[in-house]
Formats: sequence, structure tokens, C-alpha cells
Amino acid sequence: MKHDSPRFRTLLRRVHGEIGDVCSDKANSCRKNVALVAKLGGKPFLMPKSNASSKARGYQAWKEMMLFREKYPEQFERRYHKRSNAESTNASFKGKYGDNLYSRAWRMQKREAGLKVITYNLRQLIRFRIRQTIEIWD
Repeated sequence: MKHDSPRFRTLLRRVHGEIGDVCSDKANSCRKNVALVAKLGGKPFLMPKSNASSKARGYQAWKEMMLFREKYPEQFERRYHKRSNAESTNASFKGKYGDNLYSRAWRMQKREAGLKVITYNLRQLIRFRIRQTIEIWD
């Protein structure tokens, strides 16, 4: 997709429950996205583009995020880099199970994706337990 920003908003609207911190790269960094995160109760940590202005231009959440980044750069970076954990997990997951779903109906796609996640988590848990057991024997 040429621009990820509209997809970001679509995915964010599908989240049910509390959002918490929302981290994303420069591709999704725009005032509309920051405003949507704030509206849904989350705290935006979207890395602004290098030429981005901190002016609100009608989006107060953008100004607040930019001021937080300016005032507390270490905290902003630490919270923003939660994203790297998610990125590495996604890369590992896609590497193992691929990025395609074979079901046609949305309901079945959700079920298929959920089963893939459960399988991935069980695999990770088993690998962790094996490592723990080996450490105990040493």
C-alpha cells in the first residue's frame, strides 16, 4: 500500500477495550492519527517526520505529543521503542507461519489468525521451558 496512514486508522478503530500506548513509525505520523489515538483513550507515541511542526493546526493531541517529546525525550524514546518488540515478534511470527490467511470470510479469518497466535505462543512457551530445563541440568 502506498500510504499506511489510512490503514492505521481502520485498524485502530477495530480495537475493543483499552488502548494504552500506541507506537508507530513515521509512515503513520500525522495529526489525524494522533487525534484518533487520543480520542480512543490511548497515548500516542508516533515518531514525527524530521520536518514536522509542533503546531496543533486544530489537533490538540498532536501538540501535546510533540511537547511531551520535546520536554521528556528519553521517556518518549523508551515508550516509542516498545514498537521494536512488536516488530520483532511480528517478523518471527510471519517467518514461521507466513502473512497470508486462507479463509475467505472475515469471521473465519479472525479464527484462523487466533489459532496461529495460540500455536505461536505455545511454541514459544515450550521453547522457553526447554531452555529452563537445560539450565537446571547444567
